[in-house]
Amino acid sequence: MQNVNMSDILKYSSTLSILYVEDDQELQYHTNELLSALFKSVKMANDGVQALKLFNEENFDILITDIKMPNMDGLELITQVKDIDPSQCIIITSAYNDSENLLKFINIGISQFIIKPLNLSSLQNVLYNVSKTIINENLVETYRKNLETANTELNSKNSELQSLVRILDSKLAQIAKDTDLVQVDTNLSSAQLSKDNLNELKELEIDISGASVLISLSKNLNGSNLTVLGEMFLAYGDTLSSYEEYKQLTSEIILLGNKLNSNNNEEFLDRVSDISILLESFIYVLRMWRKNIESKEIQKAFELHASMINDISTIVSIIDGTENDIEGEMEFF
Repeated sequence: MQNVNMSDILKYSSTLSILYVEDDQELQYHTNELLSALFKSVKMANDGVQALKLFNEENFDILITDIKMPNMDGLELITQVKDIDPSQCIIITSAYNDSENLLKFINIGISQFIIKPLNLSSLQNVLYNVSKTIINENLVETYRKNLETANTELNSKNSELQSLVRILDSKLAQIAKDTDLVQVDTNLSSAQLSKDNLNELKELEIDISGASVLISLSKNLNGSNLTVLGEMFLAYGDTLSSYEEYKQLTSEIILLGNKLNSNNNEEFLDRVSDISILLESFIYVLRMWRKNIESKEIQKAFELHASMINDISTIVSIIDGTENDIEGEMEFF
């Protein structure tokens, strides 16, 4: 048999609660001193009736009970407790070591017994083993629940990503379709952004992407989140404002920034939560547009204009709650 001390037990027992049922007042008093030094919470009961009342009022990690008691004996108490919670951890203390009762306890799932008179070493060993088992089982259960939550969130994000992929596929098809409709003189130096401006846009895209992800993951969307994102779009538009070739795009981005800053009532926040995937799609295309300009592929950059402006129009109409009014006039994905 292993030898354990108080510090060994405390590693596992210090966060647990215990209900001790014993009709011998002197034994109850001395055992309570030991239990109180080991457990976070200790409650005492003189018989099965008191114990059952306490058990119905609060949860206990461990129940220690005598067998021979007035009013309600240990066997009846254990039977009723197991009906309420089949997983309840129970330790039996008894001076009666008869095989008939032992078999009954085994049949109802009791595996821990301490024979009276209580031996300190035996009691410590049992408390150590039981407390360690409970803590380990709790850790496993916590891990299982966290894993289930993570899987649920992952499945949800996978669904969102699948939707985003479908949107992006539609965009690529739209861009290919619109290529012949946009003709730009690629030698126009004025359409090329300065290196400093391109760096500013790149940094803003990183911040915008981060803010957008936070909004899509947030369970409690609030106006301050949207204000931050709105200000980033306004800064993006401000950087573009000195380039005449991108005047229309600049105007639309500034409009989007102002819309995100415009309101924060509950109905508005609900509508904003509906645009998260479309917003991520727009940010993706915006990044493609900037990269094309950075690589001096002005023709390709202008081919993305219709897609981005259409995205902003859709997003703004959803934010305003007017998407049904203009659905026939807009190209949805």
